[in-house]
Amino acid sequence: MAVLLLLGALVIWGCLWILKSPERIEDVFQGARMIETEEPEGSPLIVLDAGHGGRDQGTSAGTVLEKEINLSVVKKLAEELEAAGAAVLLSREDDTKVGLEDRVAYANEKKAELFVSIHCNYCEGDAGVNGLECYYKESSEEGKALAEQVVQVIEDVDEVRCRGTRVGDFRVLNKTKMPAILVEIGYLSNQEECRKLSDETYQEVLAEKLAEGILTFAPSAATDEKN
Repeated sequence: MAVLLLLGALVIWGCLWILKSPERIEDVFQGARMIETEEPEGSPLIVLDAGHGGRDQGTSAGTVLEKEINLSVVKKLAEELEAAGAAVLLSREDDTKVGLEDRVAYANEKKAELFVSIHCNYCEGDAGVNGLECYYKESSEEGKALAEQVVQVIEDVDEVRCRGTRVGDFRVLNKTKMPAILVEIGYLSNQEECRKLSDETYQEVLAEKLAEGILTFAPSAATDEKN
């Protein structure tokens, strides 16, 4: 009996230590768990959302998977934004499945100032279709302005074909409480664009220009020189 009481006390103590530990902040998602050591510093606070993940691979072209490209671009974009002084949170940091409602709830809970979701497109009927598209919620003037600013920067990049802004009826746009965009960075159904999207150098170009457009919309972001 004494041994059982001792074991029970140890279990309870361990649970209380985990709950009270200041070094662990856990956000539980559907099918995934993100653990943050601390809140990021900087301004503005931006949630970057790498579309799909885990069992949900998104679209694909042979061995090229959308979920992997999305995450790779998001991580590069995060580096660009953080280098400019923005605070960045990711809806997923690895190959895990995160529900759409959880992505939205995370951004809303963190009171993010901007939400940017990255995806790849696919056109079954025409392999010739290619180019980046930036979607926003129809009723959001700020979302529209953010999308237009991103597209304005992208249109000046010779390496990237841009198809402009579009209204999108996506859950991550409809339910987020901050200006939000969903960027389809290209078509995996187009052989040439699929090759480019798989290339690290091209991904870096996308990340750099997406960051430039985002930060132009949000001039409150500090720069390294100002810090």
